[in-house]
Amino acid sequence: MTKEKKCIDLVNKNYQSRLKEISNAYNNDDLNISEWLSEYGLSWDYVVSDTFDNQSDGYYRWQLSWGGPGDEFRIYTDNDKNIKSVEYWYLDWFDGASITVNDKEIINVINWQLECDLTPMEHEEKAA
Repeated sequence: MTKEKKCIDLVNKNYQSRLKEISNAYNNDDLNISEWLSEYGLSWDYVVSDTFDNQSDGYYRWQLSWGGPGDEFRIYTDNDKNIKSVEYWYLDWFDGASITVNDKEIINVINWQLECDLTPMEHEEKAA
């Protein structure tokens, strides 16, 4: 009987696949990156603080897929939308694992998306 792999065993491989897709798009001069971003993934939203148990900080979420398994980027910023940290999460039923993201293509694409969004404080006030 083979042991089913946990998210911790799969997160880096899946991140590398996403990194390759995003890097290829980012570096493709023939591609309209804005159009590509509007079709890549499922959503871009803000998860206000205390949405989930043990989640004291709000974060921007770039959700790429959903269900079992799913994956997403979680972007933590200050109120001026300066990035503090970016995490890539690989999630499956009752399991999840993350890695820290520092790749410039990912960070640049995320910054473009942040430019068009509300600040964390505006999101928190809107949710209250």
